[in-house]
Amino acid sequence: MRLSETLAALVVFLQNILHFTTGQERTLRFVTLVYRHGDRSPLGTYPTDPHKAAAWPEGFQQLTKVGILQQKALGKFLRQKYDGFLSAAYKPQEIYVRSTDYDRTLMSAQANLMGLYSNLDPEIGWSPVPIHTVPIKYDKVR
Repeated sequence: MRLSETLAALVVFLQNILHFTTGQERTLRFVTLVYRHGDRSPLGTYPTDPHKAAAWPEGFQQLTKVGILQQKALGKFLRQKYDGFLSAAYKPQEIYVRSTDYDRTLMSAQANLMGLYSNLDPEIGWSPVPIHTVPIKYDKVR
């Protein structure tokens, strides 16, 4: 197994310029989060495995419904933790999202952002946030 598959991580940089306050008070100025994808289906099977590919409707190495819900819950948790530091609506100067270029990590980032920015636009139905990738052969995260 390649390191990139083992450490297929999402890197999120939250950036916000806050002014220092006087006295001994400390102010949060920058947050970097690194996390793995949610629950995924197996990488493959073995010849006598009674649970063949049909047991995994999303296919091998893919994010499962459980994984989607895990990531959405993580996004909601991050919203609670960083509420006030991070605006309620997406602002490109505050957040940069980077994912390895695998379906499961891109989908994990999308689900996480759905939880983080749950204030849905009534006309669009969701708040899209860009997810940046690098082709696997140039990816320094792997």
